[in-house]
Amino acid sequence: MRCSNTGSDTILVGLHRVGLVGLRAALEKADGAGLEDRDAILDLLIETLAADNYIPESQLEPFRVAIWREYLRRKGEDIRPFYSEIEVTVAGPPGGDRDQFVGMMRSVFGDFELKPVIAFAQGGEGGADPRLVIDDETIVRGLQSRRSFKSAVHKSISDW
Repeated sequence: MRCSNTGSDTILVGLHRVGLVGLRAALEKADGAGLEDRDAILDLLIETLAADNYIPESQLEPFRVAIWREYLRRKGEDIRPFYSEIEVTVAGPPGGDRDQFVGMMRSVFGDFELKPVIAFAQGGEGGADPRLVIDDETIVRGLQSRRSFKSAVHKSISDW
């Protein structure tokens, strides 16, 4: 691997924060290449980035999604369709409170460029419902302010 003075940028690949050397330079190169096909642009970006970064074959597709998101961000386009998916469970009875909770959750996760894939479950195991559960851990319990909800989510993913 050769040294580069272009610095390192951190991006979200799947659910992991990854540092990439030369991302800005690779994006500039892709802009100047005159390519219009998404796959061709991504092939060029991956090839360029692979010169200074390890991109595991098993993670190639999540890398392509993350790099495309960065390409769109640079162009000022909508990146929301390319947010990283995260599986979550919302526990609690159907109704207005759960709907409000889900709306808040989607908004907060959007701040972290995450798209929740929601499974619904019955509540009732004591404590306030609805609840947000990720990897069998309750992250948020009951209706809360947006600030409080966001803080709880941030604490649960801060090591990403």
